[in-house]
Amino acid sequence: MTAGRFAGQTAAITAAGAGIGRAIARLWADQGGVAMLSDRSGEAADAVAAEIVAAGGHAHASALDVRDGGGIDAFVATAARLGDGIDVLFNVAGTNLPKTVEDIDDDEWQMVMDTNLTSIFRLCKRAIPHMRRRGGGAIVNIASIAGVMGEKRCSAYSASKGGVVLLTRNMAMDFASANIRVNAICPGSTRTPRIEGYWARAGKPGVADCPMGRYAEPEEIARPALFLASSDASYITGASLVVDGGLTAGFRIASLDTI
Repeated sequence: MTAGRFAGQTAAITAAGAGIGRAIARLWADQGGVAMLSDRSGEAADAVAAEIVAAGGHAHASALDVRDGGGIDAFVATAARLGDGIDVLFNVAGTNLPKTVEDIDDDEWQMVMDTNLTSIFRLCKRAIPHMRRRGGGAIVNIASIAGVMGEKRCSAYSASKGGVVLLTRNMAMDFASANIRVNAICPGSTRTPRIEGYWARAGKPGVADCPMGRYAEPEEIARPALFLASSDASYITGASLVVDGGLTAGFRIASLDTI
């Protein structure tokens, strides 16, 4: 593997065993970076690390449930030790329960919050000191279009992702003086294992309800995420980049289609 734009840099990546996290890890390593992977499934993380190493890249895998504060401590410490520091943190882990506030119970609500929002607080809190020692760094949080507009029957998910967007902006202000940039990606519908699971339960693949008429591939979310982590985005912080095939661009009035 030839040196790329991330040569000599280490990224810690959550939920890297599949979907968007896997795509980020592979693209990061393809461009010369050291990928420190974590996933709730240690086997899945190991498999992605093996793919990267087989392609000539550098990767290390850890099992991590991002709801576990002690596990986060261990992952960040291991990533910093084996990667000789942390330059970039990609917070990818997330979950959803399609329920209204009337239907969701307290434990389910807290599970979504802990996975989608509290984990980012904990990971950033522990990674930022390592970035300070490197003279700066970048954090990219995977939020959602559900964080900038409501999503029906997804109360906890929308609330948590809205929290990610505002936490991103606050951290961008708080750590700009330390040369640490913090940005978010807000994906629309993306072909991930979770979405494919929805299709399986529905009995057929869904059709993305966006102007482009298709779901994003994970790599189409990973590439903008890597841009925000790169020196090409050196003056971008506090941004929430929507990558949704035009879904949030406007609205459609069906009755006008035939006029």
